[in-house]
Amino acid sequence: MMSPKVCAHYNLSKEKEKHAAAAGASPASPACLRCSGLKIRSTRRVKRMRHRSPVNNFEHGDLRPSSVLLHHRAMSKEIESDASSSSSSQRSSSSSPPRADEAWTPETDVVMVSPEKLLAAPSNFETTSDALRTVMDVEQFSVIHLPFMLGDSFIPTSQKTVYVILQLSAPILIDGYLAFLGVMSNYQKSLVVRRDEPDMYKAAKGLQRLRSVKISHDYDAACVLFLGQTMYVFNVLTAPYSRTAHSIVRSSLISAKPWLPRLVQAPIMDTITMSPILIDTVECVVHREIPIIRLDPQRRVIVDRYLGLCATLLPHLYDICECSNTLKVTAPDTGSKSYSAIHDRLDAIEETIRRWRPHTPTGLFDSYGKNAVLAMVTQANVYRLAGLLVIHRIRYPLGVEDEAAGKLANGIFSELAFFAKSAVNIKESSALPVVFPLTMAMIEIDGPGEVLIERLATSFTVQSASSWRLQEFVKVARASRESGYQGIWFELVDAHLRVAVPP
Repeated sequence: MMSPKVCAHYNLSKEKEKHAAAAGASPASPACLRCSGLKIRSTRRVKRMRHRSPVNNFEHGDLRPSSVLLHHRAMSKEIESDASSSSSSQRSSSSSPPRADEAWTPETDVVMVSPEKLLAAPSNFETTSDALRTVMDVEQFSVIHLPFMLGDSFIPTSQKTVYVILQLSAPILIDGYLAFLGVMSNYQKSLVVRRDEPDMYKAAKGLQRLRSVKISHDYDAACVLFLGQTMYVFNVLTAPYSRTAHSIVRSSLISAKPWLPRLVQAPIMDTITMSPILIDTVECVVHREIPIIRLDPQRRVIVDRYLGLCATLLPHLYDICECSNTLKVTAPDTGSKSYSAIHDRLDAIEETIRRWRPHTPTGLFDSYGKNAVLAMVTQANVYRLAGLLVIHRIRYPLGVEDEAAGKLANGIFSELAFFAKSAVNIKESSALPVVFPLTMAMIEIDGPGEVLIERLATSFTVQSASSWRLQEFVKVARASRESGYQGIWFELVDAHLRVAVPP
């Protein structure tokens, strides 16, 4: 079990009752990972992330950045030459990319993020050297990438992984990544950051590369996955009413699928592999499709920058998608043998999710810090409740069994209300990937969700923007219930959902 200091840090059981009412939520919702059901399993202790270089511990030689760089020295030198010739007069020697036979370690001390630092960088991201300079500067890298991380302790590993992939696959990755860097500079909290138009030309070239790339090595697959998620973000932020974002991620997963069994065994690749799997799974739950990847249980404990502690929950969400897709495609008659078989399976999945507990390493607070742990615990709680709510709404149309659905929705609101109160001192813009659970809850109950989006908007700019864009569909679902609509809300998706549903 988890150390009692979880409760000592947060006093979850007492505080949630106080703050649930403020968000309009029922105090009967789950109270604490340790005290009311969602216990955490502990495994072996891991070292503090920010003081180690996990690259050196990676067991697959072909994926070790040091090994790959040595084996592909010519490519690395070509990239280095491009970077040096384009920006030697603009950067200090401390920012020069290393030679292929040199080790490079990003700064391991996490600094206070200040978005104004971007003003020292070029106003436009145009060349490989611009990208390398941004990746190698821990502060600039943090400003760009923290909106997709549950805490700053994930920065060192992510920084090194992105650097290596950029070194090895710059011709494939560079246009899409530069477009991503440009658009993310517009999503900082600071108003002094320059707001330029998104580079649609580079984004188009990035998508073209994604469609045409040939994968022959592990790092090619990693590059495709990273490019896919950067293009997904670009699409969501620049074309919010486009329906193509999900197809971008699915395309990258299809291309990389043969390589994923090896990649998911590599802890350093979690920052590349886990996000697209989560994005695809969430979108498939909503659209009643089947995800490309079922993330089967791993021998190791996964604590990811975006997936958090939810890796062992994803297989159950995949199984929900299979059942929901079968009901959508085959439409079996109520009471038929196939109908009963599917609902029996849903019953079993529901029971599994009710009993689900996230696996964590011991020393979680020491490795990630209390704010990140609180975010990950909150995410795990609300995703568990969202899974149960999805199963409930696959079974029952809007307007039927609303009381049970409301209890699950209030549980989600209560978890997020407590987090919103506890996270008021978070100064940097980071990630809180709970758009999907929050939207599920808002379909059921009007009021608390809108308040929560307002409260969380300052620190979680990207996720808040996505939540607001989903309000049109939420209103359609609520209005359908009021007008006597007798179907499940998933059947409204094709006609009325015009935006992406990020995690």
